[in-house]
Amino acid sequence: MKKMNATVRISVLNNPQNIVSLVCLLVILALSFISYQISGPQYVLLLWIGFFLGFSLFHARFGFSAVYRQIIEKGNTEMLRAHMLMLILVSTFSAAIFIISPALFGTGPIPALSAVSAGLIAGAFIFGFGMEIGSGLAPSSFYEAEGGRTALICTLIGFTAGAVTGASHFGFWNTSLPSFEPVSLAVDTGIGYIWAWVIQIVFLGLVAFGSYVHKKRTRPPALPPLPSAASWSRIIFGSWPLWVGAGILAVLNALIFLVQGEPWKLTASFTLWGAKMAMALGMDVSGWTYWFEQGQFVALHQSVLMDSMSIINFGVIMGTVVTLAMNRQIRFSGIPPRVALIALVGGGLMGYGASISFGANIGAYFSGIASFSLHAWIWLVMAVLGVYTAYYISSLLPLYRYEDGKRVKK
Repeated sequence: MKKMNATVRISVLNNPQNIVSLVCLLVILALSFISYQISGPQYVLLLWIGFFLGFSLFHARFGFSAVYRQIIEKGNTEMLRAHMLMLILVSTFSAAIFIISPALFGTGPIPALSAVSAGLIAGAFIFGFGMEIGSGLAPSSFYEAEGGRTALICTLIGFTAGAVTGASHFGFWNTSLPSFEPVSLAVDTGIGYIWAWVIQIVFLGLVAFGSYVHKKRTRPPALPPLPSAASWSRIIFGSWPLWVGAGILAVLNALIFLVQGEPWKLTASFTLWGAKMAMALGMDVSGWTYWFEQGQFVALHQSVLMDSMSIINFGVIMGTVVTLAMNRQIRFSGIPPRVALIALVGGGLMGYGASISFGANIGAYFSGIASFSLHAWIWLVMAVLGVYTAYYISSLLPLYRYEDGKRVKK
């Protein structure tokens, strides 16, 4: 029996996926201890909420980017309806938080409001354009449903470099060019959060109903089947229904809002991390307008473990990697230079566009709509236009498209 147990332990440790899971769990435990020592229980909670976000994003296969591409390329609106459900739920939770105004950890609710500017319009379009030319490599960043593809490394490198470059140009796009003050659909209109919530969920409900009618009339191809599992193991090893993912993401975002005092943001962390790497190489980035306008100047000059957004996203990364490893999906292989270039360019455009437009799918779209901000709706329209433009241009070119890292002839 002892020999058998020893053999099992050796077999487990010989599996690289299990080793990755173990290392990531040890890292997040270490981060929990360090975060508690530096910033107290608030940041430990944020770290673990982020971990469960990464876990949920993978299992729900919930692509914040893929929804636009599914509509334009396939005509499928199933993910759109899931997004509408998620936005209805998160709007409901956020409205309640704004009305009750809790102050957990001494921090009141701060909405994700941003200006309506040239940077918002251009950046959202650039983001959508870059997302589409990536042909499935760029969207959804590190929680891409397929997971573990080598091209994803190129996407993340491009995204980080693009985000830092965008931060250096932030002042030009958002202060030198025309810009208008942020507009809250609840506060600045005078109707309050209850009526803003009613109007918003009615609109979101109409979009969901319209997409359902469109589905019945056009009968587009269904989404490809996703890997699943039986009984309780589906929670860990299978795919969740889209509506389950929508509900869980809305709840987790509400928890972030309560604990952090503001909604979840993603791009700002990549911009900060990239800028710190640039500083380590001797580049002076501290004078950029971005840090002052985005309230990130202090974060630039202190440990990332004292930045709440970084802590959340460290948790998201750890949760995603652990989940990929548990599902045996961390796998890397050689990729053609053309695919690497597509991923770099697509990721770079996405990062640049997100930086100058106050965020991407998370900070501008998801959290912006949850905050009843006008800029979020403008961002959404311009991002979809960017996706459509890139798709239209690519359809005119006698080239191959890349789907899931494979060359597919048009």
